[in-house]
Amino acid sequence: MGRNTKVISSISRKTKLNLLSVIFILFLIISILVSISPIISMISKRNEISSLESKLNEIRRQNIEMLALEKSLYEEEIIKREVVTQFHSADPSSKIVYKVNEIDKLKRDTESLAVSLTEQKAVYSNNNLWENLKILYYKEIDTGN
Repeated sequence: MGRNTKVISSISRKTKLNLLSVIFILFLIISILVSISPIISMISKRNEISSLESKLNEIRRQNIEMLALEKSLYEEEIIKREVVTQFHSADPSSKIVYKVNEIDKLKRDTESLAVSLTEQKAVYSNNNLWENLKILYYKEIDTGN
């Protein structure tokens, strides 16, 4: 019985081919499903990268504008303008414009002070420097008028 016997399979050749094709198709479906997840994550990462690049470009543009502004602040004319606006000082070569009312008020104040200082006997004090300077000016220096 050993050599002359043939083992006949219970599965036919057509069934074997069908079974192999089903296994192959299942393998393809499983491999596609497994590969979809990395593709989706790659697409989402690519979108995130493009949004971050656009933000980076915007920040770089702002940085360039700030550097240009910083460079322009080193120009002497702009420095002088900032000094005038922040410290309320004026350049010696620039003209100072007063309103007419302020000039009239200033003249009246100096005239009344000059009259009051010349009429009364001015006495220098030890602790009032500005008052001493006014007395010196109106009493000693401004006698030519």
